[in-house]
Amino acid sequence: MSLFALVLLVGCGDAFNPNEIGKDDAILEEDVDEDPPIIVHTPITGTQNFGSDVAIEATVTDGEEGSGVLFVYLYYKNEIDGSADWNKDILIESSDDSFTGLISGDDHSGGGIDYYLEAVDKAQNGIYSPKDGENDPHHFRIAE
Repeated sequence: MSLFALVLLVGCGDAFNPNEIGKDDAILEEDVDEDPPIIVHTPITGTQNFGSDVAIEATVTDGEEGSGVLFVYLYYKNEIDGSADWNKDILIESSDDSFTGLISGDDHSGGGIDYYLEAVDKAQNGIYSPKDGENDPHHFRIAE
């Protein structure tokens, strides 16, 4: 049994140039989104109550020429549990450019919480808040 493909070119005449196929639909280099989204976030300050959920909010935009925000992630961990692993949750878009999430009170072990945000656009450009992400996270205390 043999397989073969048949390509039928109708109405191309002598001027057919395969290099021109889709040329009008191509994305021009100047249209490529190379800029990351912008995160505006007011870090949690003060001491939070042990066992209470802590709401995390951020405004994330990708500019007028951007490809659009794809995901906004929240990474967090308790400072005293000794784990090198970060919990990862996705923030939910609650309204235009506004994203919210929670650090569950069940995840508190006392001490404090380290956290940072990551935003990724549809062109796979990413950015952190704070800018160094896990190397210099936001931090808040937990009252026991």
